[in-house]
Amino acid sequence: MSEEQKKTHREKLFQGVGKSIENSEKVMNPIFGRLRLFKQYQPADANDWQRQVKEVTQSQKPLKTRMTLYIIAVTFVCLLLWAGFAKVDEITRGEGKVIPSQQMQVIQSVDGGVVEKVYVQEGEHVKKGDLLIRIDPTRFTSNLNEVNAKIFALQTKVRRLSAQLNGSGYTSGSVPAGVSPDAAAMIMAQESQYYAESLRELSQRTMTNQGTVSTRQQESQRAQAALGQAERAYQLAVRELNTTRPLLKTGAVSEMDILRLERDVSNADGERKQAAANLRGSQASIGEAQSRTSEAAVSLKNQWRNELAEAQAQLVSLKESISGVADRVKTTDIRSPTNGIVQKIFFNTIGGVVKPSDQVAEIVPLDGQLIVEAKVSPKDIAFVRPDLPAVIKFTAYDFSIYGGMDAKVKHISPDTFTDEKGNMFYIVRAVTDKPTFGKGLSVIPGMTVQLDIMTGKKTILSYLLKPILKAKNNALTER
Repeated sequence: MSEEQKKTHREKLFQGVGKSIENSEKVMNPIFGRLRLFKQYQPADANDWQRQVKEVTQSQKPLKTRMTLYIIAVTFVCLLLWAGFAKVDEITRGEGKVIPSQQMQVIQSVDGGVVEKVYVQEGEHVKKGDLLIRIDPTRFTSNLNEVNAKIFALQTKVRRLSAQLNGSGYTSGSVPAGVSPDAAAMIMAQESQYYAESLRELSQRTMTNQGTVSTRQQESQRAQAALGQAERAYQLAVRELNTTRPLLKTGAVSEMDILRLERDVSNADGERKQAAANLRGSQASIGEAQSRTSEAAVSLKNQWRNELAEAQAQLVSLKESISGVADRVKTTDIRSPTNGIVQKIFFNTIGGVVKPSDQVAEIVPLDGQLIVEAKVSPKDIAFVRPDLPAVIKFTAYDFSIYGGMDAKVKHISPDTFTDEKGNMFYIVRAVTDKPTFGKGLSVIPGMTVQLDIMTGKKTILSYLLKPILKAKNNALTER
């Protein structure tokens, strides 16, 4: 079909439409006129209508119009496809605040005392080990020095007794820290005196018993000599009797002489036996005296051993107790156990009395991960579960400038809570991957946040169709 034919066809089409409108006007004008609702419409001249149709037909540009329609259609289809495939995050939001990763640190004084100095103020940032409050250590230092002096005295005594038992030289040793020079000098002088007296006592006991042994040895020597003399007298008497006895048969001697000689032999034998018994007694007394000498030394050394064992036991006990006494001195310096912020100072008066176990300060910890505690409505909790990713938006920092912090859901309360207004909510806790928020941007407990929990994804088309589908499901169901 040529362009001219198309043009003629369009003119005929418009002419048909125009005639239809004119016929409608002829029918409707009487009705509108009677109802007086509208002014009676006067149809235009047929020639004018044809002229207008001709002008419109000539002014149209078919190709440009079709291209515009095509572009609009393609764009609409592309947008529809994009909406059908493009996905966006489904987010459950909750309002909350930053809470400490650790519980509030309550600082106590173990043994109490008098406040000497306060080094921090409420709201001040502190680091682990920073000095908070100092308690006057005079009383505890005095106790520590006293225990140190006792330990030094016992150590000196142990060295002295060991030297006495081993027979080695005695040295007092060095003076440890915490012992005054005067007290140390007195202890060393006293132990040196005990050492000299003990050795002198051992020497005196030994010398006394050695004198007894010497006396017994002399007595033994005399008994030995007497025994030898008695033995010789006995031998002579026996020899004389044996020589004289044969003369009795010849009548050279009488029987009375023989009896006298036999009596002399018997007396000599008795003296010999008595001398032998006396010698054995003397030798036994020597052994006894020597035993008493050894026993005297052993007894004295046993006494020293008992004293040494007792001193060593006391020394061990004091060394075990000194750690507690030294710890009391250390605890007079009350330090921060963690990095944090001083929430409260309970004692600000110099000279104030702190009782044992009294609370002196509260520290809000800043170490570890940041934990956010948010309130989530029950209608949004269904798809929230642990380990879901989340984004923390701090109200103190503009999200468009500073952004947020990535986090993960770690805890969901098993039941709802109710606030003072009667609103019900679940508690959801999220933990960050890092403890800080950018450089120079501090995050402290109590800061309000918005917690965005990524519960899933959906297409844009499903989001746009959601109101329609919802209306469809609820349509015509009202009572």
